[in-house]
Amino acid sequence: MKRILYVGWIGFNNVGDELMWLLFRDLCRAYLPDKKYDVIPSIPGVDIRNPDPYDTVVLGGGSLLIPGYIDVAYQAALKKKKVIIWGSGHDRQDYPVLDNYGKVKANLAYTAENAGTNEKLAELARLSEFFGVRGPLSYQFLEDSGVSAKHAIISGDPAFLLPAPSPVSRSKRSRTIGVNWGTAYNRIFGGSEEKVEQHVIEALRELIKQGYRVNIFSVWGPDREACKRLYAKLGDSQNVELDLVLHHHEDLLEKLKSYAFTINFKLHASYISAAAGVPFVSLGYRFKCIDFGLSIGLSNYVLSTGDDQLSSGIIDCVGRIEKEANVIRERFYAHQSQYRKLLERPFEEGMF
Repeated sequence: MKRILYVGWIGFNNVGDELMWLLFRDLCRAYLPDKKYDVIPSIPGVDIRNPDPYDTVVLGGGSLLIPGYIDVAYQAALKKKKVIIWGSGHDRQDYPVLDNYGKVKANLAYTAENAGTNEKLAELARLSEFFGVRGPLSYQFLEDSGVSAKHAIISGDPAFLLPAPSPVSRSKRSRTIGVNWGTAYNRIFGGSEEKVEQHVIEALRELIKQGYRVNIFSVWGPDREACKRLYAKLGDSQNVELDLVLHHHEDLLEKLKSYAFTINFKLHASYISAAAGVPFVSLGYRFKCIDFGLSIGLSNYVLSTGDDQLSSGIIDCVGRIEKEANVIRERFYAHQSQYRKLLERPFEEGMF
């Protein structure tokens, strides 16, 4: 029996990271016979630094293209294990200033302090069976690190594999806004979640005046306190609902599908919203959110949390959503279809 180790940030009740593992597990069940393959997730207690018990090591979805995880995959490759990079991404807290071609003006490779990581990354890409990253900024990080274009692709985030729920007719869509709120412990563009929260409150109060209702939800346990605080500050129990249930991603898809649109702090809340056919405004708090927006041609719906005009930016996005909702859905689904094929390639081509 062949053993596959799936490496991700799982076992911490984060809907986004658990979602990507479950999507990988489901593909394994569809393509790999149980009698021939044993798939092990890297839950706490699993030693990811020892590849010896495994035939294949998969660096899964999430912001795993950082020194520690790169070294895990690199050491596995040196030991002749099959290695698959499956929709992983790069993340950082420095806001990416883009040129006219959509490329980050700064060089994204690690500096002298971690220069060895660049060399490991280039060699890892050469040795991997498949190397797919979630977006164009993650891909530029590879390019700047010395990875050859023939060794890596933009595969999209594994969340593109989410099945769309049964559609809701336009006439049945409610005037409810789904608002995902939470915390990244101020490690965000602008450095202050309190300021972002105030911008969100200002925008929501204006949208409530326009006839919208608000449902606040979280996708990670530690986000609940931030959600409670946002609800209390809005002070409008008639038009604002607080949902503290940490929903399974399938239940969240069903919950969101009738909403008019969503405003999301966490990255995968926007993926789930889009998969449900619901336009989103992403409160882009880190590099990975910009990467997502660019990956689907909807970067103008990703707003930096460091923007002093964030509240008016949210209102502007809502105005465009009200006019272009169908165009937004079609663009997302076109990219989703393209990325699904790439994410399924390691399974269809028997790379395990």
